[in-house]
This record gives sequence, C-alpha cells and structure tokens, in this order.
Amino acid sequence: MPHKLNIEDILRSEKQRTSAEDKLLSEANKVLVAGRLAEKNILENLKFYKSSFEFLDEEEMPAEKIFTTKQIRATAIKLHLRFLPSQAFEGEIPYEAVLKVKDLNATYKKELKHFKILSTKNFFGNNFPDQAMLFGQTLYGNYYHIHTWGNAFKSNRRFFSFPLRNFECFAVVLLLFTLIEALIIPGKYLSTDTRATYFSMYRAAAYFHMLILNLGLLIFLMFGFHANFSENNWDSPVKRKKL
Repeated sequence: MPHKLNIEDILRSEKQRTSAEDKLLSEANKVLVAGRLAEKNILENLKFYKSSFEFLDEEEMPAEKIFTTKQIRATAIKLHLRFLPSQAFEGEIPYEAVLKVKDLNATYKKELKHFKILSTKNFFGNNFPDQAMLFGQTLYGNYYHIHTWGNAFKSNRRFFSFPLRNFECFAVVLLLFTLIEALIIPGKYLSTDTRATYFSMYRAAAYFHMLILNLGLLIFLMFGFHANFSENNWDSPVKRKKL
C-alpha cells in the first residue's frame, strides 16, 4: 500500500519548527488581548468584549491543537493548499465536525462563528473528496484544529508542489531540469564539429536555448491552467467554474 501524506503531520512539523522569536511575539499578543478583556478595560473595549464569545480561548484549549497563521501558511505553501473561510466550501461539513463545534460551544459557553478550512483548490472549487482540516479562530488570532476529514494525499504531492511554492522554487526546478536535458543530449546532435568536447560551447548554447523554450512552455501551461504560486494565493478565494 503506497504511503499517504497527511496534512496534520506536515502542520505539526511546522509547529515544532516555531522559533523562539515567534513564541515571544505570541506571548506578547496574549498579554495585549488579556489587557483588553480585563474587567477595568471592558467598557473601553466593549465591542471587542461582546465579540469575544465568538472565539476560543487558547488558555482553555490543548496547546498541541493550536496553530499560528504562519504555521498554517507554511503548510499551505508546501502542499499547494488554500486556507479559506468555511463559507467558501459549498459542500456538506461532516456531521462529526458539527457535533464537535456544538460540544465546544456547550463546554466553553461560546457561540463560535469564525471557522476556516485548509484544503486543496479542487476541494473548494469542485467539492473533491480531498483531505481537509477545519479550524476555529482563537482570541489571539491563532487557530484551533477541530476536525479532519477526506482522503489523504499521495506522498508525491510534496514533490509536485515544490515548483509552485514561489518563484525561487520554480526557477531552481527549471534550471536543474534544463541542465539535465542538456547533459543527456549526445554530442553528435549538437554539432558536426569533430573537435568539440563534451563540455563545449555547443552544449552551453543548447542549454540556454532549451531554457528559453522550457520557460515559455511552463508559463503557457501556468496561464492555461490558471496556476499561480502558492506564496501568492494560499488564502485567495477559489473561482468556481460556470456550468
């Protein structure tokens, strides 16, 4: 049975890589929010206090299920995913997830409203049964993992998503792929010059010509399939196809 790729595993690995600086910023944010909710400051922040019942309090939740926007963003970019409000998904949220939300509301006296889903573009655009994670937002702007459902990804998704992470990854793949192409071409197809060595100017010229060709082809494919770098659209709405 082929190995499957689980979003949760990637997200947890990103959480483990959280730097000391990120932890310090998170603690500072908690202090600021706690100050706004302090009894003496409630009247000054009444609007925020009223809306606080729509968010989870991290102090009451298991720390291992809390993820920052930075960690989720890194995971979305790595696997070419989208992180969007739950309203962007027009399919059916699993009943088990609904029960978990109701249980959170009852247990912590909340009226949770701010939910987001981490999954693929196809999941949002065409209701594909891809793996998805449901999150509820916390008072500190982080996200609590509520439920996971759907089919896990094939292990090669990480590999095929690499060129689409950002322009730098795209350039690295393009340069290396073209280099391999140029190196495997037999010298007799590059020139009729019998004095030309394997590493000659003919091979270098072939490399640059193929680089231009491959670049044009890949740009054409990206435009044709409306693809974009994950770094730019990890939280962008998905356009649905008109019937």
